[in-house]
Amino acid sequence: MKNRKNAYLILAIAFVVFNVIALVIPIERTTSFWIAYAFTILAFVIQPAIWLIAFKDADTLSIKFLGIPIIHIGIVYLILQLVAFTVICIIPVDSWLSVIVGIVLLGFTLIGVVAANFGKKVISGTDVKVKEKVSYIRTLQAEMELISDAEKDHSIKTELQKLTEAIRYSDPMSDYSLADIEKTISEKVSELKSIGDKSQLISEITNLVAERNKKCKLLK
Repeated sequence: MKNRKNAYLILAIAFVVFNVIALVIPIERTTSFWIAYAFTILAFVIQPAIWLIAFKDADTLSIKFLGIPIIHIGIVYLILQLVAFTVICIIPVDSWLSVIVGIVLLGFTLIGVVAANFGKKVISGTDVKVKEKVSYIRTLQAEMELISDAEKDHSIKTELQKLTEAIRYSDPMSDYSLADIEKTISEKVSELKSIGDKSQLISEITNLVAERNKKCKLLK
């Protein structure tokens, strides 16, 4: 939030400096000048909107990072529009050319922002799906560690630790086709919390984990 306030402050200062220079310099203010001036004002005004698009739903650092190219597009647009305004101030051009330059720069900027934002959504959506797919093994591993830590029998504890290691090094990516076997594994792991003789159940879960890993390889 503090960085965003600083960015707004810098933009505001640049906006004021531009206006002072643009309205004070002793040049003839033609129609082309005012058209270029209007487009430059617009370039300043839409910067906060571009920043909002860039950081919309940015609840994680990775998504915030994906918004940086969008901000970059906005800044490049502002710089190019300032350059165009300066050139038009120095070299008088027809008003229609001033309009075309402003429209082209604005159009390419909007296209770039839309494309970059679409890419951000696709990548962030993929990240979410990946997190959902790897959460099964992580959750299962955490449950096994708790069961293993609570076990008093040394031999059973050793078996539980081996099973925990097998789960830890299992393929982390899940798939809808693995839903049945993963559900069975979860149910049997839950049974471990209350069952007396765990050896047989540990063996069954170990075999199921091995079967799941084989199916994961076939899916790749």
